[in-house]
Amino acid sequence: MQGTFSRSWQLTKESFEVLKTDKHLVVFPIISGIATIILFALLMVPAAFLSGLVAGNTDNTYVFYVFFFIYYFAASFVVIFFNTALIACVQIRFRGGEPTFRDGIDCAYGNIGKIFAWSAINASVGLVLRMIRERAGILGSIVAGIIGIAWNLITFFVIPVIIFEGLGAIDSIKRSTSIFRKTWGENMVLRFSVGLIFFLLGLVGIIPIVLAALTKTAVVIIPVVGLVIIYWVVLAVIAAALNGVFATALYDFAVTGQVPRVFSPNVIQGAFSQKTRRFFR
Repeated sequence: MQGTFSRSWQLTKESFEVLKTDKHLVVFPIISGIATIILFALLMVPAAFLSGLVAGNTDNTYVFYVFFFIYYFAASFVVIFFNTALIACVQIRFRGGEPTFRDGIDCAYGNIGKIFAWSAINASVGLVLRMIRERAGILGSIVAGIIGIAWNLITFFVIPVIIFEGLGAIDSIKRSTSIFRKTWGENMVLRFSVGLIFFLLGLVGIIPIVLAALTKTAVVIIPVVGLVIIYWVVLAVIAAALNGVFATALYDFAVTGQVPRVFSPNVIQGAFSQKTRRFFR
């Protein structure tokens, strides 16, 4: 486990080097994040009032679900669109090119039909999982959580497959699942380890908030909280961008067996241990 965490940290650092080379890559998650917040304000806030949930009325929850699906679909479309642009730029860098913001947007527009279909599927799954959580109590929340994690894992390579193999949404899900089954072992542990790294970095932000709260002085607390929020936003943007770099690198190695030149071979190869392949046979 220690070796896996060490590789995760090394992978994070090497992925960050890609961002340092192409700083415009962080623009994609920034735009998608801002757009998602705007969509939430435009759709989910009115939905809470129109459905009566704010007043405690649960008779019109179907209205909320309709708005939730529309929001989740729109948000998924935006996030997937800009993730597609990000991954396209990362691949250009891996192949020795000089990616531009326009290159990524052009690729996303070129696959907009497939992005639309994948967004609709993803939104449908999200709606079903939400309904399970809300209608089946604690057990439903646990089941929905497990299904959600499994769904995110098997669809991790959907966007690279759409871009680089030209498959439709359904076939891309099947292909992504196939890639995951072949490489699920340490790949899964490695991804959780990378997530843990950013979770721990996020926890660091709590320390200054606690220290500021001990002063019981608004002049100290307010600016500290503001700075920590900015820190968390920056961290989230970097994590999203690194995830695109990570996904592209792992996809490349899984499909071609070649390690992108910006990574150490042992780091990427370590993510694809074949010891546990028999689990899915």
